[in-house]
Parts: sequence; C-alpha cells; structure tokens
Amino acid sequence: NKDESEHTEEITFITSNTSIPDKIISNGIPPQIKHQSKHIENIPSVTSNSNTAENKDESGHSEDIISNSIPPQIKDEADHTEDIAFVLSNGIPPENFTRDTSAFPIDNLPLNDSSQLLNITNFKFLINTPCSESAYIVVVHSAPSNYHKRQLIRSTWGSKVPLYFFFGETATNQALLDTESTAYHDIVQGSFIDSYRNLTYKDMLVFKWVIYNCPRVRYVLKIDDDVFVNVARFSEFLTDALSPYGTRHLLMCYVWRHIAVDRSNNMSKFYVSVEEYPYEEYPPYCSGPTVLYSPDVLFKLYQSLQQDGNYFWIEDVFVTGIMVSKLNLKHAEFNWWKGNDWLLVTKYEDLFQYDPGRNLFVMIGEPIYEQNGQNLVEYFLNVTSDHSGNPV
Repeated sequence: NKDESEHTEEITFITSNTSIPDKIISNGIPPQIKHQSKHIENIPSVTSNSNTAENKDESGHSEDIISNSIPPQIKDEADHTEDIAFVLSNGIPPENFTRDTSAFPIDNLPLNDSSQLLNITNFKFLINTPCSESAYIVVVHSAPSNYHKRQLIRSTWGSKVPLYFFFGETATNQALLDTESTAYHDIVQGSFIDSYRNLTYKDMLVFKWVIYNCPRVRYVLKIDDDVFVNVARFSEFLTDALSPYGTRHLLMCYVWRHIAVDRSNNMSKFYVSVEEYPYEEYPPYCSGPTVLYSPDVLFKLYQSLQQDGNYFWIEDVFVTGIMVSKLNLKHAEFNWWKGNDWLLVTKYEDLFQYDPGRNLFVMIGEPIYEQNGQNLVEYFLNVTSDHSGNPV
C-alpha cells in the first residue's frame, strides 16, 4: 500500500521488455452524432497487526507471506518465469489514510478535459450515475441490446457488488437504457456511437467516469458482460493477496504475449492494415474481458491517452498494450494467487467444470445464453449461495 507521504512502498512488476516505438498511426473515428440504491458491503479488513500468514497452493506447498515480501514465482503462458514483488498489508492502514482522500489528482488535468474524449472535443455524458463509496467497483462493457446478459448479472453475483454498465449512443435501444437507468441506477452513457470499432472510446468513458465520480475507490475491475465474477473469491483476493486499503502500480489481468497482427484476410473482424498499425506483433496486452486497475494506473493511462490524441480501435491492445508499453507500466497476472485461473465455457455442460475455489472468473459463450438462459440464472444463483442462502 503506497500513500503520498514519505512512507511509501511500491509494487514492482518484472515482465517483458517488449517496447513499441512512439509513433502509432492514427485511425481516429469521429463521433456521430442516480443514485446507487443497493446496500454494498465494504471489503472486510485483514487482521490487525498480523505480520505473517500461511498460504498453501494446490500442490500442498506452503510459504510464509510476510509484509512486503515476495510471493512465489509465476509462470506466464510462454513458460517464462517472472518475479512479482507485492506490497502485502499487515492490517494497519498508512499513517495518513482517510476515506476522504481522493484517488485522482483531477487538478492535473486541463480545463477542457471534461468535454474531451480522445479526439472527441464535444463529449458529454448522456446518462450519468453517482458512484458508490465502496472500496472497489465493477465496471462492465455492455452492448445496448444485451439486456438478457445484464439481467443475469443483476439477479446473481451483481447484486452483491457496486456495478455499472457503460454504453455509447444507440438509435434502437435508447428507450431500454433509459428504463434500466431509472430502475437500477447503474447505467453510464457517453456521446459516441456504440459499436465494436468504438470500444476504445468506451474504455475511456469508463476511465473518465471513474476519475470524476469515484474519488474514494481503491480498485476498479473492468469486465465484459459475458463474464461471471466469483465475488467471494474476488473479495478474498483483494484483502489477502493485495490490501483492503488499496495499492499502487497495479494493472492485473490475463496477459497475451507474442500475438501477431492479423493481416491474412481483410474481411476478418480483426484485420488491421499496415496504415493502422505498422508492426507485425502487438506488445503484451491484457485479455479484454477482465482487467483490474489501481487508481494511479487508471489515471496515468487516461491522462496519457487524452494527451496522445491518437486512436486505435482494438481497445485492449491500444490501452493495455501500446500505451502501457509507452508509459513503461508492467502487467501482473491473476493466476499467481493460489493457482487462480479463468474458465471459458462454450456449452452448458462445461459449467460443471467450474471450481469456486480456483476460478475467479467464468467467461460464458453466446450459445449458452441463447439456449440455456433460465438455467444460467439458476446455476449462478446456486454457486453464489451456500445451502442456507448466504453468499459464499
């Protein structure tokens, strides 16, 4: 946990030295165009003055985790071993910690920042919603038409956390979003067209909204609307692996490495021309469905992207790859902690591979929604409660 005083500690992430030259070809796409009522429980505090804890991984090995010590080595997908040094809380907040401390230095932004979103100079919020004062929030990229996915989230794990859905403009589903906003107070909408090629705008909408509305947040989890979050496991992760008081220099995700740029078929959804991006391989970047930010990293990315002025439409590559490389930030991976990993399911039967003790996240394939909608609700209600009906 790092505060602004001289008693500071840093998280060090040692990862790939892959770098991207400063120049990236702009592909700017010009725009065309109330109250969180749920009761939210704060993240539980860790035991005060507890200087040691014993963690066991799934192979039965144990290690003593001491405040400011280094957790076990981690292997990425390419079998490259990385050391990650985390600051682990001893249960005592920093000397000057208060809940009134703002997480974002907004005074460092230019006066016109509120009306700028990358290369959009007349940006505004079409629907704005106040932010919860909880220690962490979940922000969700959702397509306007995906009402069924939002309802699945709201009726299961999303009822237990401060949760917000983000959109651009929509001609066909605006009435639906207005109705949802009135009913659930969890909608944020910005003045750009909601489309696949505008997902970078949506990432920046998330950043802008958090910076201007959530001064007390300690962690921001960004997900897609097809992801199930194991809330109990995730809260345990924040308190045991990180700190209930927040931390710094944190960009955590499942990292893609050595991904070639798609030049094979100009009709492909993922085709990128040389004019859009001149290099043959992307830098390491986060798999888009789940990314965890500390406030300082989120602010640094936002500020740099606003100043940069360029636009690249593959948002996970641009925001968590290219810009992360330019800023010399580092990735960390979820799966260093007790072997945690995510589960991708493409048919309903795959759900029964779900391990609540291991899977922080489950990504659900589209055919399951279409064929097993009600079964999904019942399944996730069951796995988010024990037999007494209490959250697990």
